[in-house]
Order: sequence, then C-alpha cells, then structure tokens
Amino acid sequence: MTKEYKLYISSVILASLYALEFFVTGIFIFKNMYYTSAALPIVLSVFALLPFVFSVLNTKLFNKLWIGVLIICASVLMALGHFLFTAYVLSKLTFLLITGIPVFIVLAIVGAFLFLILAYPKLNKLGKRISVIALSAAIFFICVFGVLKLTFFRYTSHGVVFAVENEYQIAWSTSVKSTGYVTVNGKIYYDAEGGNNRVSTLHKVSVPMSELDEAKAYSLHSVPVYSQAAYLSVSGRERVREYSFRPVDQSDGMQIYNISDSHETLRGTGNAGKYFGDKLDVLILNGDIINDVSSLWQISYIYKLAGIITGGERPVIYTRGNHECNGRYAAEFYKYVPSRNGDLYYTVQLGDAFFLVLDTNNDMADDNFLIEPAANFELLRREQAEWLEGLDYFGQDCRYSFLLSHMAFALADYERFPEWTARLNAATDGKFDLAICGHSHILDYAEAGSGTKTDYPVVRGSLRSNYRTSGEGVDPAAFTGTAIECIDGKITCKFTNAKGEVLREIAVN
Repeated sequence: MTKEYKLYISSVILASLYALEFFVTGIFIFKNMYYTSAALPIVLSVFALLPFVFSVLNTKLFNKLWIGVLIICASVLMALGHFLFTAYVLSKLTFLLITGIPVFIVLAIVGAFLFLILAYPKLNKLGKRISVIALSAAIFFICVFGVLKLTFFRYTSHGVVFAVENEYQIAWSTSVKSTGYVTVNGKIYYDAEGGNNRVSTLHKVSVPMSELDEAKAYSLHSVPVYSQAAYLSVSGRERVREYSFRPVDQSDGMQIYNISDSHETLRGTGNAGKYFGDKLDVLILNGDIINDVSSLWQISYIYKLAGIITGGERPVIYTRGNHECNGRYAAEFYKYVPSRNGDLYYTVQLGDAFFLVLDTNNDMADDNFLIEPAANFELLRREQAEWLEGLDYFGQDCRYSFLLSHMAFALADYERFPEWTARLNAATDGKFDLAICGHSHILDYAEAGSGTKTDYPVVRGSLRSNYRTSGEGVDPAAFTGTAIECIDGKITCKFTNAKGEVLREIAVN
C-alpha cells in the first residue's frame, strides 16, 4: 500500500468521523434549539458531509495528494469548531476551557520537548533562530501573565449594589488582585476579615441600607497588590471610583426588570435590561447568569451584567441558579454574591415591595455522579424549608409582594424533589402577588390555581431570542427578559427584547 493511498484512506476515515461527531452532537443541539430557521440543521448536515464526499471522490477519481492533505486539515478544523460550538450552545464552553487548562499545559510541554528532541536538531540556522525566538516569547508571556500575573490595573465592572435584608452589599471586580473598601458619606466599610484586607479580584462590602439611601452616593477604593509573599508585599497606588445612587422612587410607580439564564452573554441581555432606562428601580438577576463557578473571572460576569444595566446606581436582587451550584468556587460563592450569613436565601424590602428570595440550588440529586461527592444540597433544602416555615413576615405591610426563585417549583407540572417542593408551596401559598422565576428558557405566564399548585401566578420570561417564546438561539445580541411595572396596586408584566420591543403584555391583577 503506497503512502498516497494511505493518505487517501486516512482522509476518508477522518471525514467520516467528523460527520459522525456532527450528527451525534447535533442530536443534543437541534432537538430543542432553533437558530435562524428550521432548515438550518439540514443545511449544516449537508455541509458536514462535504469532507466525506470529497475524500471519496479524491480516492476514486482525482488521486491528488494535496487534496487529501486539505481534506484531513479541513476535517480536523471542522470537528474542533463544531465541538466548541456544541459546548457553547450547551453552556459548557468555559467549563471545558477552564478545566482543560492542565491538559493544555501538559500537551504544550510534551509538544515542546518532542520538538526540541526530534525537529530542532534538523533545522537550518534560520529555523533554529526562529524557534528560539518563538519559544522565548512563549516562556516570557507565560511567566509574566500566567505565573506572575502582571497586568495593568483597572476596574473590570461597575459597582453593584445588591440588596439583602436591611443592608446593601456592594460588589465589584478588578483586573488584578487588590484590596478594597467602600466609603459612604465619609464612613469607611472594609472588605476585610481576621485583621487582614482581603486580596482578590472580586470584592463585596456590606453597608447599612438606611445610610446609602440617605447619602445617595458611594465610592469604591482599590489598591492593586502584585505580590502577597510574606514580608514582601508589592502594591500600587489607590484607585477610586465615584457613584451616585438612587433608591427606589415610587413617584411614578415601581419599575422592575427580571433577567435569568443569560449564561455569560452581555450584549443582548444588557440591552434588554435597559428597557425602563432611568426609570428602573430594581434589577433582578434570577440565576444562571454564568455557566458554572469554575473561576472568579466567571463570577465577575454577574457584576458586569448588573453594571451594564444599572451603572452601579440602582439596587440589584440576585438569586442562585442551578448552573451556579457547580465548580471550583461553588462552596465559597456566597462570598461574592448577596448572602445572609452565608445563605443565598433571604428577604428584602425595597420601597413598598417585599421580596422573598429562595435558593432552589441544584436540579440534580446529591448522588448524581456529575456532582458527587461535593454536593450536599439535601441538607441545604431541609435547612431552607425550616427557615421559611419559621418566617412570620411576608410583607403584610407592603403593597406588593414577590417570590423570587430560579426554578418555578409552584408550577402544576413541577416534579423535582416533591417533598421539598410541597413544603415550599405550603409555606408560600396565599402570601404573594407573583412568583418571578427562570430556568426553563421560555416566555410563559401560569395562572394561579390552574397552572400552579398555589394561589399566586408564576411568570417565566427569559431566553436568548428577540422573537421566539421557546427554543432559543445562540446570537449573543438577542435576548428577551421581563419588565414588571407596579402602579396604583396593579402589576403588569411585559416580555421585552433587546430592541426594546414588547412581545407580550400581561395584567397580573
């Protein structure tokens, strides 16, 4: 068998494997996802078969070596591209890239050794010089940006004023590790514990709600820290950002915008969230804002999205989604998002509206092989149910009352964790005007009683599309969220897209 024939056969095999990968992964993508039209899966399927068709034609008719090489390269690149596309659609791209870093490093080191042992000695003088320059540059950038992590300091998000119980928890992110504190009306509130300022790229500082509401302004202060070595600290100068703040203004009613399941997209989601403009009173980030909690960089996306919409000048309420229960930083996630004594369920009153925030946590059982042995959510569910059953105030003195949870456990067809769900429904029935939820990537309103197990309705209104009500796309510039307006005791929900268009309007009461 000649080398040329082996190459032709290899091209056929690789093209076949790519086609197989396309159709297997396509089952997961196209089952419930629609991107531009129903014809797109067919068009892409035909395109996926082209390498196989050309490889067969080359073997039977052309017998051109360069065509075989081109087909092999195309098959590998197309397979890699489709794999990354699949991971992006299924919200697993950052997970694969971040968790794969050790593998990438090992492959790079092995590749460098093989190159130096097998290829480098055979190069001419110019080739050796180019190789040394390329390797030196790679080592330099790895040392500076990977090991030492030296870069210019900047604030990578606006301040975010999270509302929790009777305080605001102000959070922000920076490009390098830094210390941080907040000033309100000349008073300093530190991000510190155990006698030390926390050194991190993420910061969260608690301030009394009444003080910030009165001051209507705050400032962020961060000092970059380039070395944390014992007795050898290296830091830069302090950087300050000033913000105005406007608490809830009920002179024109109350305007609330709800977003969930944005999965690390900013452009379309941010545009949708600006529907009320300067009239916005409260932003709700209702879970799955990020794909997982594998890095602090991902957590900063929560701050970035909130900052795009509020500019650091409006209160934000956050609930945890199921995607934010998994990853390296899942156990310490509470340090970076609003929490009550480490718990992600709490109450808060803003203006004349009462909000109960529940943590529906993971949608998988603790013994699922994907999340064990770290998962212990059954304990969290029991503790949260006991806390909820012990509450004696559900906004009885407020004009509006809202239940916020990522998963809509009050729906008639909700089936996860039935015993826990029954306890939640029993404890919340008869106490709310509306439940605001996400998780399902759908625009839907369930009437109280008929569509729910409770006497309050449920709205779910977030997905990555400007026009669809279910089956979302992958365009990061498209998104639809829920605008909620409370005027004179009446609550209205509108599904609004990134273009500011209203897709549906619902009178809740």
